[in-house]
Amino acid sequence: MSAENEKRTVEVRGVPEGVDEELLQLYFANKRRSGGGPLVSVEKNGDHAFLVFEEAEVAARVLSKEQHVVYNAEITVRRPVLKDQRRLLLCGLQPNTCMELVELYVENVMEVDVDEYTLTPLLGRDALLVYLHQPLATGWTLLTDPFHRDATVG
Repeated sequence: MSAENEKRTVEVRGVPEGVDEELLQLYFANKRRSGGGPLVSVEKNGDHAFLVFEEAEVAARVLSKEQHVVYNAEITVRRPVLKDQRRLLLCGLQPNTCMELVELYVENVMEVDVDEYTLTPLLGRDALLVYLHQPLATGWTLLTDPFHRDATVG
């Protein structure tokens, strides 16, 4: 997300069932009710949504408003949490998974060399933190694979 988009983007949490993108658009475009204004986009997923306003000042005004109520329910509005494009959590590993197998998997799937990342086991979890020395290329958002099932096959 560019710095300019970041300033114009707002995350909405606790969106009630029955509230669609159009209703969110109408509420947040209404300056009197929400402090908002014209929107570039509204993306709703379950009980949360991301709004991009035309102007950063409008997003700031929405964020400064103490309370937002839509469909008789209070919703939470905040700046979105930025994801670190250099970290990836690899979950679902079996305790006896060979570390060399994990390394080969990371190198093949992510197309990186062994000197371009670091693996850190997370204590008490079936997961590893993959830390890339360079940020992920755009387009990598979620990687799911039944790796942990195949990792113990003999």
